[in-house]
Amino acid sequence: MVRFDVPEGATPIEEASGLLLDGVLTYGDLNAAETENILAAVNKHLRSGKRRAPAWLREEYVRRVHRDMFDGVWDWAGRYRDSALTIGIDASLIREEVEKLCRDVAFWDAQEHDALQILERAARLHHRLAWIHPFSNGNGRHARLMADIYLFVKGHPLPVWPSGAMSGAGEARTAYLEALRRADGGDFGPLVAYTVRFLPQTG
Repeated sequence: MVRFDVPEGATPIEEASGLLLDGVLTYGDLNAAETENILAAVNKHLRSGKRRAPAWLREEYVRRVHRDMFDGVWDWAGRYRDSALTIGIDASLIREEVEKLCRDVAFWDAQEHDALQILERAARLHHRLAWIHPFSNGNGRHARLMADIYLFVKGHPLPVWPSGAMSGAGEARTAYLEALRRADGGDFGPLVAYTVRFLPQTG
């Protein structure tokens, strides 16, 4: 049985049940396989130029993005977990909470007075998905891509996430986890600032 040692704050991968690929023996092997799959999903959802309907953010779309990110690696890609993790909400509440998040995003977008800034809306979407932790693995990367898709739909510049640095020990991951913890307490400023840190520089 293959087991993977994951970095701090990552979803534990206790064993490789559902792994579709042979020859994946280490966390590095797994990251390489997943990265190739994720790049295809990024091209599909961020670079297709396809226009989305106003109510594009729906529960089934949240699952579809995860499936597109991992369907070449895991047979459970796009399916909500049905077991408890050391992080994330009770599995029985996942669908309800994802649907609630989609409604909340629609509500934020509809506000004309005292509306949240686009980057804060993206940060709140990012955090809530990470907090819910809907899937057995890939939740952080999925949350970041969903936030990127939201910014893309709004015509906002996208962050260039330091994916390699965020998957291992170091300052980038430490700062990211601290920003998520602050958001757990309702302070989204650090997560917004972390996102701004990786936006393309202008001028």
